[in-house]
Amino acid sequence: MRSRPAGRHLPTPRDMTNPDPPVHDDTIVEQRRQDRRRFSLRSLFGALFTLRRRRSRRKNDHLNTYIDWYEPWPLIASVVIILLSSLDAFLTLILLNHGAIELNILMDWLIKTDIRTFAAVKLAVTGLALVVLVLHFNFHIYRVLPVRYLMYALMPLYAFLIAHEISLLGDLPP
Repeated sequence: MRSRPAGRHLPTPRDMTNPDPPVHDDTIVEQRRQDRRRFSLRSLFGALFTLRRRRSRRKNDHLNTYIDWYEPWPLIASVVIILLSSLDAFLTLILLNHGAIELNILMDWLIKTDIRTFAAVKLAVTGLALVVLVLHFNFHIYRVLPVRYLMYALMPLYAFLIAHEISLLGDLPP
């Protein structure tokens, strides 16, 4: 039979059913319900500038993975698309003042209801779509089309739309 080290023993049923409540000392502070984390500029800068996951963890998982840190290109593309969307809304309102017709039923209703609501909804929908695209930047649609290419393709498509609207403005009589 093995002997136990001195001072250690296995709990017995009598130890587990001790009717005496534990004595609380004034120096012991209950910490389970307190949030002991402290905010500091060091923690903020650490969260902002510590390079986290830039790629997938495994070599084989480079497709369809979420990452924490993106290259600057998705941000640049998002800003350009938002600016082009704002310019599109502005040019649409100018064209509507000159007799053009809005073909999008929802946007037409919003324009007739309130122009500010139209602009807010247009930019909010575009911004939300961009957030979803950036989050899925490393994903592939149907395992064929990378989302990054879809996002980059939106910039020339929006630029083509802006060029078309400018050409429509050029065709208007003075």
